[in-house]
Amino acid sequence: MNRDGSRVTRRGIQVTLGWLWILDGCLQFQRAMLTSKFATRVIAPAGPRQPAFVSWPVSEVARIIVHQPALTDVAFGLIQLALGAGLLRRRTVRWALAASVVWALSVWYLGEGLGGLFGGGASLLTGAPGSALLYAVVAMAAWPRPDGSPGDQRPARRAAAAWAVLWLGGAFLQLLPGNDTNASLSMALTMNASGAPGWLAAAGNQLAALVPDAGVSLIVDLVALQALAGLGVLMGGRRTRQAAVIGGIALSLVFWVAGQGAGQFWTGTSTDPNTAPLMVLLGVAVLGAAPWRQPGRRQDPGNSGSGRRPRVSMTAKAEGGIVTVS
Repeated sequence: MNRDGSRVTRRGIQVTLGWLWILDGCLQFQRAMLTSKFATRVIAPAGPRQPAFVSWPVSEVARIIVHQPALTDVAFGLIQLALGAGLLRRRTVRWALAASVVWALSVWYLGEGLGGLFGGGASLLTGAPGSALLYAVVAMAAWPRPDGSPGDQRPARRAAAAWAVLWLGGAFLQLLPGNDTNASLSMALTMNASGAPGWLAAAGNQLAALVPDAGVSLIVDLVALQALAGLGVLMGGRRTRQAAVIGGIALSLVFWVAGQGAGQFWTGTSTDPNTAPLMVLLGVAVLGAAPWRQPGRRQDPGNSGSGRRPRVSMTAKAEGGIVTVS
C-alpha cells in the first residue's frame, strides 16, 4: 500500500508487466517458433490487405526471419526476458520501461502490422489495436515520477485518458464496414471457435448460434457498452468511474474468450496472451490512479497525491474579551 492508502501502485503495475514480458519471452522458445512458422504464421499474416507503408516492412521482416528463424526467435525471446527481468528489479525499472516502450512499438509496427487497424475488420473483440501497443500504454501509466521512488506512487492519471481513447476507439471500429452487422459478429465468433479446444469451440459456437442472422441489434449493444466504458472514466464521479472500469474489465474478459481464443496458447505459435489481459491491467491502473480534480474544489498542488494533510493556519486575537480563531 502506498502513502495515500491506495492498494494499486506503479510498482505493482511494473511487476505485473514484467511477468507478462517474461511469459512472452518463454513463448518465443516453443518448438514451432524456432522454425519458419515464426515468419510464415506469426509475422507475415499481419501484412496482407494493409497499405504499403505497413505491408512492405512487415513482409521484409518476415523475409529476414525465414532465413534464420531459430536465431532471430531466440534473440526476440532473450530481449523480452531481459525486459521482464529489468522490470522486476527496482534499480533497473526505469531503463526497462523505456526499452519496453521502444521494443513494444517496434513489434506493433513490424510484427503486428499496427494491429491490423488499416486492413479492415479490426475490433476490440478480436484483439485490436494489438497487444504490443498496450504494453507501451501500460508502461507509460506505470512510469515513475522523477521526484519520487521508482514506483510507489499511484498509477499516472494518463491511464484514464488512455483507457477512454481505447474504448471509444473500439466503439468507432465496431461501426466500420465489416464489423457493423450481426452477421459479421457471428462470423468473428465462429472463426474464434475454429481449431480451438473442445470446451472453447463449443462455447464459441453456442455464442455464434445466439446471434440473430440479420440486423444490427447486438452491434448497437456492443457500441454502447464500449462507449460507456470509455466515457465513464471522464465523467468525474468516483462511482461512475469505477462502474465504467469494472464494466470494461468484464467486457475485456468476455472478448478474451469469445473473440481472442484466450490467447490461443494451444497453437504452438502464440507470442502473447493477446490484448484483453493488458486491458484488464490498464483498468486496474485506472482504478488505482489519483482522481481527477473535481470542479469547484481547490487542490493544493504541493500536496496532491502525497497523502499529507494540508497545513492549517491558526491565528488567535482577542477583541473585547472574545477570542476568535481563523
